[in-house]
Amino acid sequence: MISEEMLIDDFNWDVFLQPYELAINEFIIKLESMKKQYILKKAKNPIESITGRIKTPSSIIEKAKRLNVSFSDIPEAIQDIGGIRITCKYVEDVYEIYNLLQARKDIKIAYVKDYIKNPKPSGYRSLHIIAKHDVETIDGLKQIYIEFQIRTLAMHLWATIEHSLKYKYFQNIPEQIKAKLQDAAAITMDLDEKISKIHHEVETLNDTHSRHEYELEWEEHMIKRGSI
Repeated sequence: MISEEMLIDDFNWDVFLQPYELAINEFIIKLESMKKQYILKKAKNPIESITGRIKTPSSIIEKAKRLNVSFSDIPEAIQDIGGIRITCKYVEDVYEIYNLLQARKDIKIAYVKDYIKNPKPSGYRSLHIIAKHDVETIDGLKQIYIEFQIRTLAMHLWATIEHSLKYKYFQNIPEQIKAKLQDAAAITMDLDEKISKIHHEVETLNDTHSRHEYELEWEEHMIKRGSI
């Protein structure tokens, strides 16, 4: 088991987490650049927003204890220390982004958990991708895991609420609230399906204007203002 005292007194968490911070910052820049390329090329943009996070030492310790992971095995066994979250408008955009990540040369996808096609019992939906990435450090290349979470805006709203409730109830959400969360998850699933149908109908319209013209012009305007 992990010695709490040893971790607090002897371990340099700043050094340990630095490669993850480098990788997350790097991918936020790369993905934001991809988003701008879609906009400037007047192509359909599947990326709505990009955020990143690094687990805190206390969160890493808690997960290691819960999974009975020894201290030395943390880098290999806990694969979501560094995370990138990408939100999209439509479910089909989730898989388009997955294909983009698959084609990248700077990561190697280890495995995928598709909680969209196979939601968790709680109702949670998202596409999780665990990938290996080489980070340049002063000690040479260091290979780390990064987790990419890709979800629609509706999925993200639900997941944010569930996450806050888990903390409020210390991971033990009351059964009656769990039931309501499951009902809400069904509503968000229905919303995603309806939004996708609307999107497909709009895509097939034979409009004289570009189907994305107004949105693209607005995004270009925001880029010039420095807001995107």
